[in-house]
Amino acid sequence: MRNALKLNKKNYIDNIHSRSKGWITRSVIDKKGYSQWHYKYAELKDLDMSDENIYITLNTFYKPCRRLENIKELNTLFIDLDYYKTGKTKDQVLMDLEKNYFNQSIPIPNYVIDSGRGMYLIWIINAVPSKALPLWKAVQEYLYNQLKYFGADRQALDATRILRVPGSINSKSKTVVNILDEYEYIYDLREIQNGFLPELKPYEKKKGRPSKINYIYRERSLYYGRIQDIIKLCELREYDLKGHRELILFLYRYYLCSFTEDIEKAKKIYQEKLKSQGKLNEKEKISQRREKIKDLLDEGLKQKDICLLLNISKPTYVRDRNFLKEQGYINLVLFVL
Repeated sequence: MRNALKLNKKNYIDNIHSRSKGWITRSVIDKKGYSQWHYKYAELKDLDMSDENIYITLNTFYKPCRRLENIKELNTLFIDLDYYKTGKTKDQVLMDLEKNYFNQSIPIPNYVIDSGRGMYLIWIINAVPSKALPLWKAVQEYLYNQLKYFGADRQALDATRILRVPGSINSKSKTVVNILDEYEYIYDLREIQNGFLPELKPYEKKKGRPSKINYIYRERSLYYGRIQDIIKLCELREYDLKGHRELILFLYRYYLCSFTEDIEKAKKIYQEKLKSQGKLNEKEKISQRREKIKDLLDEGLKQKDICLLLNISKPTYVRDRNFLKEQGYINLVLFVL
């Protein structure tokens, strides 16, 4: 059985990465937490992948750093199906996909993998460079929309995603990650676009003065270009960003959300960072301010004094006071305007 698993893993990595020239990330989640290392294909293919919670990236990076701006080759498309959330069994999902979806609304996947609690669908494509990321992302979105019914995970659409390796063990389900089906074919990204995605409406030129702009950028192309611009500006300034750091980080994160689909995760990280620094988020600031207003009203202070003490405007005071009254925290008769 162990030899079969090793062969399974080796063929899988060979099929996806044997033509890869970039860095591949191998990750492990254990009792110590999350760890990751970066390898070229020649090194990666000989590593033991039979332990618990082993992951690799299916796309590669031009340097050993798993970040979107470092993408070198886009080798695959993939969807993570959390079908257990739909109440359907694995066999029911597979039968439905094979009968009603494969080679109809979506291409036949090269790999169908039982990840333990869910299922991966993976399509191998002829590698395209990072400039094709907007089109790659559009195809990912299309596949996701077609497979939402089966519990497709929207948070697992980014190009830097790590997925479990066949032959490794899922510690949550206590099962081996296993290849359920395999299809030997390599797609072209354009082939999938032309064969399955709806046709884009031709651009209708507006009447009037001819535009001096000759190129039409789609939203994701524009965002990806902005990310590259920010990186280049930082490099040109040798990362001396005094006075502009917060704005640059905000813009970088804003544009990145178009590709990483982790807006909620970003919010959570931001909240945790504020908490670790002893700072308050906006909701906590408002709550604390209202508490102070309540205490000052109880002491008999008037509106003018409260606004001066807390350095707030009259509209802010009135809004907070009305909220406190509506919630029953104060009695309108107790204070004087």
